[in-house]
Parts: sequence; C-alpha cells; structure tokens
Amino acid sequence: MLQCKHAQEFSFGPRALKDALISTNPALQELYAKAFSRAEKLFLSEAYNPQRTLFCTLLIRTAFDWLLSHPDAPEDFETFYHAMLRRKQNFYRKHIYLQPIDLIEGPAGLSLLDSLQSCVESFFLGLRVKCLPSIPISSIHCCYRHSRDTDRVQLHADGILNFLKNNKPMDALCVLGLTLLDLYPCETWSFTFSKFLPGQEVGVCSFARFSGDFPQAGCSSLNPLTQKEGLCEVSKESRDQTSLFSAQEMVQCCKV
Repeated sequence: MLQCKHAQEFSFGPRALKDALISTNPALQELYAKAFSRAEKLFLSEAYNPQRTLFCTLLIRTAFDWLLSHPDAPEDFETFYHAMLRRKQNFYRKHIYLQPIDLIEGPAGLSLLDSLQSCVESFFLGLRVKCLPSIPISSIHCCYRHSRDTDRVQLHADGILNFLKNNKPMDALCVLGLTLLDLYPCETWSFTFSKFLPGQEVGVCSFARFSGDFPQAGCSSLNPLTQKEGLCEVSKESRDQTSLFSAQEMVQCCKV
C-alpha cells in the first residue's frame, strides 16, 4: 500500500471551518452573536485562524492513518443544532453513571475514578456524575482472546456493552464502563480504546494502553483455561495494575 512521504495537513480551510462553526444560517449566526462574549468569540475564532496556535491542524503521516482508514462524515454546528432539537428531552434521566470494572482496589483505580468524575462533571455542567460499585469482569458474560501483538488477554467490548445495557439505572442519561484491561471490538481489529452502543447510551473505555505497565510483544499472560477461570485470572491481572493517569490521557481515551 502506498505511504505518504511527508506529513500532509488534514483541514477544510479557514472559510469552511468558519462556516462550520458559526453557520451560514442567519438565525444561528444571531444566536452565536448573542450567546458568547467578545472574549469567548475571540477564543473560538482560533478554530479557523490560519495562524492559530490552538486547535492545531491534524497531520496525515502514513496511508494507514486512522483518519484515512476510518473516515467520518464532517458535522457542522447547524447539523448538530438540528439533531439536538429532534432528541426528546427526558427530565428523569439526569445522571451520568461510571461503571468501574475491577477498578476499586489500588491507587490507579481510585485516582482514575476521582479525576474522571471531576472532569465529566465540569464538562457536562448541570449533570450529576455517579460512580457505581466496581464489578469483577468474571461476573460479565464476556468473550476474551489473547492479543496478537502483546499476548495479553483482551476483552470483547460487545459483552461489556450488553451487560451495561441490561443493567442501566432508570435515571441514567448514559453509562460508561471503565477498565484497565485491553479491549477489542471484533476479530479483525487488534484493539480499541473505546466503543459505544448506538441508541442505548452505553459505552466502555479501556486505559490499558495508557499504562506504563502495558507489555510489548512477546510477553506472556494467561494460559488456556475455562471461560470462568480465565476471566477470574484476568480480573486479578486488572486489580494488580498500579499505573496513574494524567488528565490528557483520560481525555484521549474517553473523547471517542
């Protein structure tokens, strides 16, 4: 497959970016003008400033880059605004739930949960974030396999998502599963940082590959066992991790 010799910018250009942010719709332009202060507008204008120092342009370095392999349709503010209007408001579902999976023990889990809860509450102002009791992975009907590149055990994300969907609290706006174990979405993918279930408001994030303890190729892990024995062993492996995470690493993982 052909590779890019030099890094290429992935950008729609200043005019297109400005139209995407402010819109060409007069009603939305008026809303933008009234909603933000002068300082806020100056900050947002960095998004389409050719000499910007914030919101840096993404670079495509190889033909295998994620943006080329998994293209997403662009979404401007007008599209987002009208999509939000079509969503039904439910005043009973006001809580974002965090579901730890084998994260209750050790400094890594506690630090991650405290920091993530604070970050989510700040980002989604007005919504309350609740942390559910940690559950062992052995209690979830979840398939697993050995990673091709590290030989560590990986959990199939769909099993976790189905568990979260079936155990979602009645007042939940959404539920986010959190684990220090590696995830994979399907047999053809080597791993994934996160996955969500469309229309069910549940997702799961893995912080395994942000950990300094994550092994390189050739490391051994779990011997072939029964499903139940294997997941119990995986559960112990997760609780034994002690790595701490920065705010940037949390954002990198959970923004998907």
